[in-house]
Amino acid sequence: MLDVEHDPDEVAAWAAGADIGTGVLTPVGVIDPARLSQHGRLDLLVAMERLKSWADAQQQRTLALLATHPAPIPNTSEGQSKQWVREEVACALRLSFGTAAARLHAATELSTRLPATLDALERGELTPLHARVLADAVTVLDERAASAVEARVLLRAGSQTVVEFKRSVKRAVLTVDTRGQAEKHQRAVEDRRVELFAGEDGMASLWALLPADSAAAVMGTLDDCVTGDDERSADQQRADALIDLLTRTNTPGPSPEPGNAEPGDSAGHASIGPAVQVSVALSTLLGLDDQPGELAGYGPIPAALARAIAADPTGTWRRLVTDRHGRCLDYGRTRYRPPTNLRDFVIARDRTCRMISCNRRADRSELDHITAWEDGGTTNPANLHPLCPRHHHAKHQAGWHVQRDDDTGATEWTSPTGRRYQKPPDPYPIDTTLDPPPAPHDEAPPF
Repeated sequence: MLDVEHDPDEVAAWAAGADIGTGVLTPVGVIDPARLSQHGRLDLLVAMERLKSWADAQQQRTLALLATHPAPIPNTSEGQSKQWVREEVACALRLSFGTAAARLHAATELSTRLPATLDALERGELTPLHARVLADAVTVLDERAASAVEARVLLRAGSQTVVEFKRSVKRAVLTVDTRGQAEKHQRAVEDRRVELFAGEDGMASLWALLPADSAAAVMGTLDDCVTGDDERSADQQRADALIDLLTRTNTPGPSPEPGNAEPGDSAGHASIGPAVQVSVALSTLLGLDDQPGELAGYGPIPAALARAIAADPTGTWRRLVTDRHGRCLDYGRTRYRPPTNLRDFVIARDRTCRMISCNRRADRSELDHITAWEDGGTTNPANLHPLCPRHHHAKHQAGWHVQRDDDTGATEWTSPTGRRYQKPPDPYPIDTTLDPPPAPHDEAPPF
């Protein structure tokens, strides 16, 4: 064991090759990178990377134990309780439920079917990315095939970049997996989907996983919409054509520049008003302030874009009364029809599933009585909230308990293990039309 009196470069070199988990934290922790030579700093980088791999291996083992030995849930079988571990992990680590599920799955694969890979990760010979690439690749393989792939790729993995390792893994899977290509393709086709990802500056990415021939046909159709006598770029023409084709608009053409949209503009988004819900303060609509709007299923958008969407003459309006904290208090009539029932108000107020980390839209969720009807719960706004189907079941079948704070609008969940988590309400823009005008800049302060 070396102490801090040794040459820093020697300590860094020792740490880069020392057995991880046997006191390496102490020497690495006292190394000052500023005292190292360039060579020593590279050794320190290697040491820290190996330390991260060791820590990741410990987390994989812990996750696997959580997945295979879940805490018992009252009135449920062991098999039923396993499916709710992801909620515990997601809430504890503040992850999305999809990410938590993926981590649990990868950890189980590494612990049960890829033990040599997990051991190599613990020794610092692999990075966490290498381990996850292999875990993901063997998911569809049986036990024998998974072991064969691991044996083929593991020996060289430590000297390969992640990209090189991916190629090796792919070759090994194709060699070992005896199932036909048609069957593999069919499994992949079952995963086809379209997803929306929020971007910056009021933009978003619409991502699709499609069969290759279908994707080529879609792209070919968009390419056919590109002309050389248009002031828009080819990419802009394709983007506008996609909106036009999918929303059946009659106003193809470039959108107005950000900040220059006016009521009545025939923009690329102007004809999709009925398909979207935007929340914007009256003061922002009137141009008295520039608070961001809220686009359902997306999030905050610039004030100019919110005004442009709200100006669409084919859309509908709903009056939402909010308090000074941006919480929805009342839900009024649309331009064409009144809200049908209490459900509309609760959806407008809460906007997303009330489970921690879940962002499923309220209008695609189920209304739940916080206190069950049979237990004396009433059907009113204070006792209703939206839950997606999975988290509706979590409340009623998996030992999760929930209550709502009427004063703050926050929802508090208690997990089956007794851990408490709180989800604040989704705030609305705050209307400032009744606020007093700001004092002139040259007005003397009142003191």
